[in-house]
Amino acid sequence: MFAVLLFSLVLFYHGDSAYRIVNRPNSLPEDGDYWMSEMKNVLEKKMKTGMPNTKRAKNVIIFVGDGMGLPVTVASRIYKGQLQGLPGEETSLKFETFPSTGLIKSYCVDRQVPDSACTATAMFSGIKSRYYTMGVDVHTNFDDCQSSLENADYHPDSIIVWAKEQGKKTGLVTTMRVTHATPGALYCHTPNRDWECEEFMPQNAKDKCLDIARQLIEKEPGQYMNVILGGGQRYFQPDIPGACKRIKNVNLTQLWIDQKKRLNLTWAYVKTREELMADGNEKKDHVLGLFAGSHMSYELDRQKNPSSTQPSIQEMTRFAIRNMKNDQGFFLMVEGGNIDYALHDVNAKRAMVDLLAMEDAVATAMKEMESELDETLIIVTADHSHVMTINGYPKRGNPILGISEVSVAMDLPYTTLMFTNGGYWKYKVDPKNSSQVVWQNFTQEEAMKDDYHQMQAVYIGGDLAETHGGEDIAVYATGPWSHLLVGVNEQSYIAHVMAYAACIGPHKTRDGCDEHIAAASNPDTTDPDLIAAWIGLYKTRESCDDDITTSITDAANVAKVTIVTEGIVVTKATIVTNGTVFTCHYRH
Repeated sequence: MFAVLLFSLVLFYHGDSAYRIVNRPNSLPEDGDYWMSEMKNVLEKKMKTGMPNTKRAKNVIIFVGDGMGLPVTVASRIYKGQLQGLPGEETSLKFETFPSTGLIKSYCVDRQVPDSACTATAMFSGIKSRYYTMGVDVHTNFDDCQSSLENADYHPDSIIVWAKEQGKKTGLVTTMRVTHATPGALYCHTPNRDWECEEFMPQNAKDKCLDIARQLIEKEPGQYMNVILGGGQRYFQPDIPGACKRIKNVNLTQLWIDQKKRLNLTWAYVKTREELMADGNEKKDHVLGLFAGSHMSYELDRQKNPSSTQPSIQEMTRFAIRNMKNDQGFFLMVEGGNIDYALHDVNAKRAMVDLLAMEDAVATAMKEMESELDETLIIVTADHSHVMTINGYPKRGNPILGISEVSVAMDLPYTTLMFTNGGYWKYKVDPKNSSQVVWQNFTQEEAMKDDYHQMQAVYIGGDLAETHGGEDIAVYATGPWSHLLVGVNEQSYIAHVMAYAACIGPHKTRDGCDEHIAAASNPDTTDPDLIAAWIGLYKTRESCDDDITTSITDAANVAKVTIVTEGIVVTKATIVTNGTVFTCHYRH
């Protein structure tokens, strides 16, 4: 074992405090004996892992680091170590210690390099789809409202629907707008991910297709989600700067509140960290938190702003878990979305700080679920990569944000982290040779600054112009059936592993699930939340009394639902409303 070098001054801030670089040792005595000993220890540890966990997953938590490809993951690992005063390369992120790791193919059905809408549809619905479409399959064409309506039978249900059908609570946490691509794919069906607000839709679609924000509030399964935390106030409230312009000037937050009141459910609509943390909110049936007009702040900026009222992703994750923990379990999606935006802005430092903030959230989730870890499937993955790379031959422990080497040909430095394309012009005519273009000179101090934009090989112009990367992304998993994610798999496979582990959706009747009849299949329920789940979620009605769809517009006037099952399969529902009894038979 090597000696730990002590420093007279160690500036290491993590969690909710500021991230700063510290002094690092120049070398470590990592001789042959060290490596032989360390690798034997690793091998022995893995040999003690034991048999795979094949319990039913009562809870499922998936963390999506938006844009978290392998380069930014490795860079963040090194950065984390350097913040601790180590060289950095030997460090591990919390989720990198999970027992199961694999690779995921992230392409869309029509693009080699994907966007976040088709990737989220794959992760949450188990099917691949077209670029820029969300919650639809290949039958729906991009930007075509009519094709979406005509092919509604092909719209896939998401894992939110599958979980709710089995009586589980559901929620999402994101640092982006809650209507953005990754969270949106959990609850909406749209031919264009940009249709977050009606004003962005073509005229011929406005009176036919609902925008994404309205789908979240007005349609299943969004309106029955228990926890929704993120940004995007301007798409829900008509009375704030930059508010969405709709033909009907509807206040969606008020509509959400009115729905909960009609159902006699407890609720909280919050806009600040303080409001979120208020006593009693962790026990509310439904919590909607919108903490910014648009996306939430980068974690680096949130930490540096003493007047910030936004919660951290770690705090939102802790709250969501505490709110949703229950006997039947829950599904939670947590997105570290600003990793992606920082990379689009070729700003590696902010991307890494946001990635480390998401790592904090993963650690918090594991601590909160400590008593239920053996029945909680936790997955950490990305939706796609970016075009950042780690290059040159920098020395061990070289600052990951710093200069890698000096080009012999140009006598100019270049950084360890670079991008193959981006929106910042970093070149000039060589003063020594007017026929040659060279990149701008810079210092180590400049490269380490918060606002520094790394070098880019191809200038493509525009805000957030840097593109996604098309290489495979990593998936890390622990808990029941996590071993199924080992190997190289399609992105749509993730949804099936989650469903299989939890006995929900397309895998609710698999072998081993019969003994786990969900509470939602209780043969006689007056619980308004479960009633709400049954109405509308079973879209595969084979036959219903003729006037049921006009009599039941929501669950507010439903007194009781009686469910008839065969095993865990629902075959019939009798619904009592306003003194009238309706019956539906279901096809599975």
